[in-house]
Amino acid sequence: MHIGLTTEQTLLRDTVAGLAGTIATADADHIPSGERLEAAWRQIVEFGVPALRAPQMCGLEASGVETALTIEELARRLCAVPALGQAVLATELLQAAGADKELEQVAEGTLRLAPVLTAGLTGFAEIDEPGVAFDAAGASHALFAFHEDDSRHVAYLPLDGSAIGSGLDLTRTMLPISGFDRTLAATAGGPVDAHRWAKVNALALTAVAADLVGVMAGALEDAVRYAGERVQFGVKIGSFQAIQHLLADAAVRVEGARSCLWHAAWAVDHLSPDEALLSARTAKAYASAAGRDVVETAMQVLGGISITWEHLAHLRLRRTLTDRRLFGNEDEHYQAIAQMRLTDAGLR
Repeated sequence: MHIGLTTEQTLLRDTVAGLAGTIATADADHIPSGERLEAAWRQIVEFGVPALRAPQMCGLEASGVETALTIEELARRLCAVPALGQAVLATELLQAAGADKELEQVAEGTLRLAPVLTAGLTGFAEIDEPGVAFDAAGASHALFAFHEDDSRHVAYLPLDGSAIGSGLDLTRTMLPISGFDRTLAATAGGPVDAHRWAKVNALALTAVAADLVGVMAGALEDAVRYAGERVQFGVKIGSFQAIQHLLADAAVRVEGARSCLWHAAWAVDHLSPDEALLSARTAKAYASAAGRDVVETAMQVLGGISITWEHLAHLRLRRTLTDRRLFGNEDEHYQAIAQMRLTDAGLR
């Protein structure tokens, strides 16, 4: 059986790569903000990224793979546009709730919603508890998914325009949220049942895994390029066996993470909620561990330049460590995977 991208998916990936090149982060002192960031966001909207998870708008009944490819390419160039939070997580929540009006506004760029995660970034936050508005650059509203009557509901409230975001990842804006009165919230769509909610979480884990794969792929490319240019002891360091082994091991880790990612992205649309969630946990766990290893390997190959402010290496490390925490790190997912497997085997 052939496993690979279709012609259309390959074209999408290459087109997004071209877009990412125009809005890429060059260094820590030139991370897009203000008008530059708004212009980059308009490009994301015009490209149709916020509509990818809405079949009625993008024309794709199954878009998990396309979403993963898009996020990976944007992450490869460390694009600072809030695509993961506002164009993927927020629209998936709206689609799950059947909030067609808000989906249309987000797709047009007239409504900017930042999903609110728990203070520890381990999942979606309740509306009346402290949390963090994730990927909140340019967002006008905070988007919550809260429990009520044995189901999830989606609602949004205006964000405080004076709030200042901060965080380890310099390419993303994180706004602390102390909690809102849900009676003041505008409800979007209807209730989200348990099966659909499992798919929401599967898509969220898969999208973060895609971001990790993109970051580690970019780090590996930088390291390989540097090893082919840097001369030490009269020869290029890429000729040293120790460097070759480091890069080869990193390449294996990247491809392993991408393999898990593609299966999880496909599973979101084609497998049962439990199977999709299992695949997504596997992809997120593998990418979390591999991402840290690959980025650190790249820094070893780059040597002293990797710890300078001007180089992108520290931005990649910051983003990797943040992604590793988003929706749970590998240890949490390994435990959850074990519990799911034992339950399926009738051992729990």
